[in-house]
Amino acid sequence: MKELAESNLGINQSDWDGPEHRGLNWGVHDDLSFQLLGDLMVNKTQEQTKRVAKGEAKQPLFLNHYTISSHVDFKQRPKWYDEAEKPDFSALYDGEEYADNIKNYLEMRYFADLEMGKFLDRMDKAGILNDTIIVIAGDHGQGPEFGNDIPEDRDVSATRVAGAIIAENRLGDAAGMVIDDATEQYDLLNTLADITGVPKGGFEQDGVGRSLKRKIKFGERAVYSNNPTRKMSVVRGHLRLRYERITNYVLLHDADTDHDMKHDLLPNVTTAEREEWMSLRDKGRRISSYYRKRWRRKCLLAAEC
Repeated sequence: MKELAESNLGINQSDWDGPEHRGLNWGVHDDLSFQLLGDLMVNKTQEQTKRVAKGEAKQPLFLNHYTISSHVDFKQRPKWYDEAEKPDFSALYDGEEYADNIKNYLEMRYFADLEMGKFLDRMDKAGILNDTIIVIAGDHGQGPEFGNDIPEDRDVSATRVAGAIIAENRLGDAAGMVIDDATEQYDLLNTLADITGVPKGGFEQDGVGRSLKRKIKFGERAVYSNNPTRKMSVVRGHLRLRYERITNYVLLHDADTDHDMKHDLLPNVTTAEREEWMSLRDKGRRISSYYRKRWRRKCLLAAEC
């Protein structure tokens, strides 16, 4: 990415770590990386147009792009953005223990959103967005309100990660749908297949994952969401049951209204509801045991292990 920025965008090597701060220890800042991504997509679209003009079939293009400016420690930023006017986020951090950290986090999240918006506007004006599906997802959340040393300490911040699918003129009645229910990254394949009509008529369900285009009753579906340094969990709607691999330790919380999960709801559920939760816990233990065994024996994808 640095080589492309230097050759295509006129960035000097001294700009990365010098006063301009065009890079950070993770790589290239988002303003430059989105510019390079946009250039690539424009060039690939032009090549596609030429092929189609010759009567050749379209060739699908798959790209992964990683934004990194908003990675910890949230202090590293381009000089031009550091000096630029920014929104006042003080209502979100005044009085907090890690106020400075939250402020830095919000400013860099704003920077990432700003550059992504520029990229999407460019793709829209170039006519590329109408023939492209964009999936925005995160690998994990972050709890800046808890500092940067152990961001996974707050389960809700670490595991509830927002995502989006942008598919202009492809979503029909599902356009603008906001999903507040439990989902997982393994739902993306089914959803994209459903959007593109693969197979004919759409791809509603097959094994792992489900199409998020298809509405289901809120809170009906169970998703396993483990925090490796804390507890194993199963989530339904806003309810999160935390449990351990062996002991009988179980706690049930409404993660939407009780972010720090201090109020256990399990003592107040019916016997039938408790049994249902315990059944989901037992299934989660078996799933984790299955994958742990295969990971340790290096046979994750083998038919027999």
